[in-house]
Amino acid sequence: MKRILKLTTIFLFFSIILLFGIAYYFSGMVLYPKVRCNPDHHVYCKGPKELNLAYEEVTITTEDKLNLVSYWIPTKPSKGSILMVHGHGGQRNEGLRFAKSLHEAGYNLLLLSLRRNHGGYATMGGLEQKDVNAALQFLLVKGETKIGIFGFSMGSATSIIAMANHPEIKAGLFSSGYASAMDVLIESAKRDFGIPYYPLIPVVKLVLDLRSGIDMDSVRPIDSIANIHPRPIAIFHCQMDDYVDYHHATDLYARAKDPKRLWAPECKKHEQIWNFNPKGAEKRSVDFFTMYLK
Repeated sequence: MKRILKLTTIFLFFSIILLFGIAYYFSGMVLYPKVRCNPDHHVYCKGPKELNLAYEEVTITTEDKLNLVSYWIPTKPSKGSILMVHGHGGQRNEGLRFAKSLHEAGYNLLLLSLRRNHGGYATMGGLEQKDVNAALQFLLVKGETKIGIFGFSMGSATSIIAMANHPEIKAGLFSSGYASAMDVLIESAKRDFGIPYYPLIPVVKLVLDLRSGIDMDSVRPIDSIANIHPRPIAIFHCQMDDYVDYHHATDLYARAKDPKRLWAPECKKHEQIWNFNPKGAEKRSVDFFTMYLK
């Protein structure tokens, strides 16, 4: 009996160690995603010069002292300024697919580089609020008063929460975003790794909270989007998105208040709505900001 008890104790001990080890590994994938530019996805990996856009590299300092080296693409005369916020594992160049058309339409563009690229870690839209806060301060110091925001994937989630908290943002376009950070992580764990909710996900969540210093359950754009009203929003999302399921778009759209738009073409690749239909994506984004950011 004592031998069985001893073996059971050893088994439980190593099972717990293994469980936390796996949780630590998966939490690291969230906090420290590999950052790279994929030409098949992001297209313009050489920066604004690839589009013949004149630009400056500007350093935006957050309240926790991270220096975010971002692209500032001004135009004169300007109708306003659009803050572009990239996704998880992305870089400041992610918004360049839309930059040429928006710039030609008369908008200054600030392509923000988020904290993961500058000594921080990704938190699915939580601590990234500090990055957006600093970027908004940069624009306000420049005297910009007509400010829009354009987010991609995690950048959309970040932008929804930020817009709800910042009335100075007049219009928001959210591409391929999610309603809840934990929901999309749970869905991707099951889809990509076959991991059921129990017993691993609660432990991953615990480790994520400890390592990030925030409650990941608090990153819920769906709880913020209604507070944007009466300012306008638009949602872009592929109907067959292979990472952030389309229900996130419909859930967000249902919770948002007018004025609101939803464009959902029958594309499959996550955050590649421009790649699927460049002309349609550019026209809709330009039309949205032209109508509401003036």
